[in-house]
Amino acid sequence: MAFSSIDPAYLAQQYTQIERAGKDGVLKAQQNRFSSLLASYKKLETSLGSMRDLLTSFTTNNELLSNAATSSADTVLGVTAGSKAIAGNYEIFVQQLAQNHQLSLNFNSTDTLPTDGQLELTIAGNSFAVNLAALPAGSGISALANAINNAADNSGVQATVMRSGALSYLVLTSKESGAANTISLNFVPGVDNSGADISGAVAAATELKTAQDAIIKVGAQNPITVTSSSNTLTDVIEGVTLDLKQAQALADQPVKISISQDPKAVEEKLKKFVESYNALLKQIGSDTSLNTDSMARSIANQLRQSFQKLYEGTPLLEIGIKFDRSGVLSIDSTKMQKALASDPAKIEKMLVSDTGLFSGIQDRLEPYTKRFGLMRDKQQTLQASLDLVTTKQKRHDYSMELVYKRYLAQFTQMQVTIAQLESSMANFG
Repeated sequence: MAFSSIDPAYLAQQYTQIERAGKDGVLKAQQNRFSSLLASYKKLETSLGSMRDLLTSFTTNNELLSNAATSSADTVLGVTAGSKAIAGNYEIFVQQLAQNHQLSLNFNSTDTLPTDGQLELTIAGNSFAVNLAALPAGSGISALANAINNAADNSGVQATVMRSGALSYLVLTSKESGAANTISLNFVPGVDNSGADISGAVAAATELKTAQDAIIKVGAQNPITVTSSSNTLTDVIEGVTLDLKQAQALADQPVKISISQDPKAVEEKLKKFVESYNALLKQIGSDTSLNTDSMARSIANQLRQSFQKLYEGTPLLEIGIKFDRSGVLSIDSTKMQKALASDPAKIEKMLVSDTGLFSGIQDRLEPYTKRFGLMRDKQQTLQASLDLVTTKQKRHDYSMELVYKRYLAQFTQMQVTIAQLESSMANFG
């Protein structure tokens, strides 16, 4: 094949590819390494954040212990217990439920409102008013209800309109329950005495539901009387929430509630931490980008070191927190249950106090997980390195484009020259 028949562009491309291959390989390797490590660190940041949030849920109020609460009549009195509740048994009689106040004002369905006058509403000592002159002419009871609900200084009254035949009812309900949230009304008429008789409706208002406090009696003999504006009581027994559902008849027996420690719930909380810890260490150990990175290895080592200390003078192994030969963390249920039965307060101090295990891990993670911490710095550094590689690649591409053009010009000239020589030789043939 004559050289003059070979494509100069093809030759230029091949020679350029040979010249650029070495640096292309270096830049591609750098790009892959930085991209992979950056992606791994983003995942690691998410995992560390999840562990931080889990630990925070344990340590914010130094709460780990859980309590179980039972009621002998859950349809009458529901009960839940927080970690601060003290084990004990109580008898509670639900004498009365708290209620919202509710009034009804009767009107003819065809009535329109007077063009002036002022309806004053008072609840819990706070008053506000609706000026009828501010409503569009010809407005009906629905417009009055909307004006009440939308009043900027409405202090706790909800208005609705109900209809039955030729009558409309303006129903006013206190937003909060309790005896203090009684609604009182007063209408100051204007000069327009046509339309709906609001003064008469106010005077003849029907009380659909009385405002009242909840009343319970705690104790079977010489009970303590407790009143509350709400049917949810959180301050009667420390750490216990009472949910009143139904008033009892005088002949009914008090509801019996029981508060006791729930060691299984504590163990379930700890298992969530164990799962989070093992997943995090596995993520670092199995990721080829992370397990060779000094910062990632440092995080793993610091986490492991947290378990080597004594807490309240006791190793974690004694309360059932242990590692196997592969470094996997687990809970020895028998030891944990025994430790919780023996001294639950000590377990709580060992794990969630300011000097406990979880607080220590939080302290170790804090430099990495804070908003402008080491994790963010690491990712910014990796991104900057990746951007630099991208810039180098663009410069390399531009340089190789010039090389390609040089080769193309050389091979094109060579092709022309050889073609001329071949033509000259053919003349001598």
